[in-house]
Amino acid sequence: MQTTQPKKVTLRRSTTQPATVRGYFEAELHAKVSGYLKSVSADIGDAVKAGQVLAVVDVPEMVKGYESREAEVARQESVRKQYRAAVEVARARIEQARADAGKAKAEADAVTLEFERIQSLVKTKAVTQRLADESQSRKLAAEADLASVKASEVVAKANLTAAEADAAGADAAAIVARKRLEEMEVLMQYATLKAPFDGVVTERNVDPGDLVRNAENAAAVGKPLFGVAQVDRVRVRVPVPERDAIHVNVGDAVEFTCRALGSEIIKARVSRVARRLDPKTRSMLVEIDLPNDKGRLLPGMYGSVTIMLDEKPDTVVVPSGSIRFNDDGSESVVYVLQGGNKIAHVPVKTGYDNGNDVEILSGLEGSERIVTGMLGRLNDGAEVTVVDR
Repeated sequence: MQTTQPKKVTLRRSTTQPATVRGYFEAELHAKVSGYLKSVSADIGDAVKAGQVLAVVDVPEMVKGYESREAEVARQESVRKQYRAAVEVARARIEQARADAGKAKAEADAVTLEFERIQSLVKTKAVTQRLADESQSRKLAAEADLASVKASEVVAKANLTAAEADAAGADAAAIVARKRLEEMEVLMQYATLKAPFDGVVTERNVDPGDLVRNAENAAAVGKPLFGVAQVDRVRVRVPVPERDAIHVNVGDAVEFTCRALGSEIIKARVSRVARRLDPKTRSMLVEIDLPNDKGRLLPGMYGSVTIMLDEKPDTVVVPSGSIRFNDDGSESVVYVLQGGNKIAHVPVKTGYDNGNDVEILSGLEGSERIVTGMLGRLNDGAEVTVVDR
């Protein structure tokens, strides 16, 4: 029978999974307004800059709606100015009423003084009663004028309050009209389809004259009008199965290959990890960013990625065929050669199995001779003949 020794190696754990190349950013452009396509200014393969116009939708009814709302804004501004002018008039009337009140009070005070002087002269019979009566009449008339002017001031203040309320209402109506106009401006901007970022047009599904519908209507959503992708750098997306997902970390070394590149291997590192499993596939999304200045990697390419999950130096390993299990499978053992020709069952605790070698966590020191390459079982203590000492 054949024997070997455990080896101490740097054990590398990796996982190789299918991968798909995606544009670093990819966008599907749909219409937000309905109308007939007026013009198309980009086609598949065209390099575009962020904000570059791709197509224009003709929306004459929106143009008319904009003009109507623009006229409404002008009307509301005119009304607002009228009410503001009314406020100023009301304030001027208050000032006039206050001035009139001051004048009336001065006249009333003067008439009162004259009345009091004549009353004292009547007592000394220096003037006749007739003069006293006339003075009293003038006093009463002055007091009435003063009361009337004060009442006019109160009315003017009330008119000012009403005018200010009307002006505030007109201000609010003008603001609403302007906001509605701004809303229409925003909607009209959607009639121009623009590139969301620097990239390449990867899809075009419309021609001038086509009727496009508002994509907010779920029933109208179909193919996008345009597809745009950023391809000067790409994302390689890899679904990592559950058994390996917990070992993947940002910065892990990776190797990417695909049929289009032949035997070329692109080395990179993990850029981001989803940190959750897809409940449908029980896999975790991992992304690797790759530069693509020469454009050799195309969105949609299929390849494979090998991710280096772990690396353990000075790890004791044995060939996979050296591990045996007891009858109920609860214990793993290796057959260790003792005394030159006797078999000893040595329990071991195993770790990672890469298909060729198995990590031994405990049970072996590394200097033992172990039986390998045999399919049958040997009893503990059995004597054997070794052919490859």
